[in-house]
Amino acid sequence: MAVENLTMNITTGVTQLQEIGFFNYVIPFGIFFALLFGVLDKYKIISKDKKINALIAVLMSAFVLLYAKTTNLEIFFMEFYAKMSIAMLIFLFAMTLSVFGFRALKDNEVIPAGKEGVWSAVFLVSSVMIMNVAFSEAPGQLGIWASEVSGIVLAFGIIGAIASFAIKDKGGGS
Repeated sequence: MAVENLTMNITTGVTQLQEIGFFNYVIPFGIFFALLFGVLDKYKIISKDKKINALIAVLMSAFVLLYAKTTNLEIFFMEFYAKMSIAMLIFLFAMTLSVFGFRALKDNEVIPAGKEGVWSAVFLVSSVMIMNVAFSEAPGQLGIWASEVSGIVLAFGIIGAIASFAIKDKGGGS
């Protein structure tokens, strides 16, 4: 009987951690502290002493955690990270589609010589537009968030297209 009571599965463990506030307090504090301390220590923004940087990181992390609990900052970060993940996925899929399409036409000599920059730019922008439409039409919250970040993704797609047009054949490689 005693052994059965000590047996714990993952669901029970996660539930208990959630009840004591591990995911609401400890994890956000730890993540923010690690990121802030890493930046402070790497770039020596405030001090060259690790102890001072650690103290400042602890105090700022505690302040951010207090602020997060009073203003629901975790909801903002949750949505921000979800939306940026969707944007990165859209752009990643668009880049993959663009590379495969461009390479297929280039290998089959459909693209005229000297026009590779224009064609790569066209492929990149059109691929981003296709992926934006595909993700925006997704059901539920994913589609709503994809619609909200589509302008950002399209802007990055256009910047990438301009960059690919501007820097073509400047690398010296094939």
